[in-house]
Amino acid sequence: MKLRAAAAIALAACTHGAVPRGPAAAVRAEVDQAETAEKKRQHDVARAHYQRAIAAARDPDSIAFARHEYAETLVSWGEAPEARAQLEIAVAANPSDPGAWHDLGLLRHHAGDDAGAIVALRRAEELAPRDVRPRTALAALYWKRGDRDRAAREYRGMLELDLPDRLRAKVEWALAELAKR
Repeated sequence: MKLRAAAAIALAACTHGAVPRGPAAAVRAEVDQAETAEKKRQHDVARAHYQRAIAAARDPDSIAFARHEYAETLVSWGEAPEARAQLEIAVAANPSDPGAWHDLGLLRHHAGDDAGAIVALRRAEELAPRDVRPRTALAALYWKRGDRDRAAREYRGMLELDLPDRLRAKVEWALAELAKR
């Protein structure tokens, strides 16, 4: 009897503080409706659904999901500053989302904040070391800033990944160009 009681208490303790997995159903439903409206080019309707998704988001996964999805659409509407603001909130809610960090890095660079872009892109790279996107963005950004050594380091890191032949050839070309000095 004591063993059953202990097991029941242990099971209850394990499930009581369970972290939600993914966004809440209501948030996902609003985002789905926003995407449907966006496909129909009903931008105002889509915006209203994204804003409802954000308002309904109460847990970190839902907040991050709603804000990141809205940010992606804002970029397509040419609203980069607002998209960046949404991504800042998304990464604060879920700091382990490499996609949000990557997108935030691109938008920080677009806004002229290269130092902030590097921080965000390096975080994306740390969280998803096998993802080529943060490495590609970092390599290009370093090269653009004249930091050829760091650009080459990123490109060399890309060669350790399973790359399509065309991309591998482009990385090898970039390394050859960087070596010319």
